[in-house]
Amino acid sequence: MELRERLRPIGRVIDNTFEVPLTQEQFGEAMGVTSVHTNRILRELRVDGVLELQRGTVKILNEYKLQELAQFDGRYLHLSPSS
Repeated sequence: MELRERLRPIGRVIDNTFEVPLTQEQFGEAMGVTSVHTNRILRELRVDGVLELQRGTVKILNEYKLQELAQFDGRYLHLSPSS
């Protein structure tokens, strides 16, 4: 969610889709979990219709559910005057 919010103002997000050139293993390393666990989480998000990650492209399918799962509140980013 944060990455999408940071990429949006510079025109790098189209229809809730953006590029993230990382492997599942790199995602896991960044989050401190194994690549196997990362794969399970991504599969669960895909099956639940929340998010898809394919070949470095992230597509958010259900923004509200992802915000809820991530407990994301982007106000701290101060990206818009109304935030």
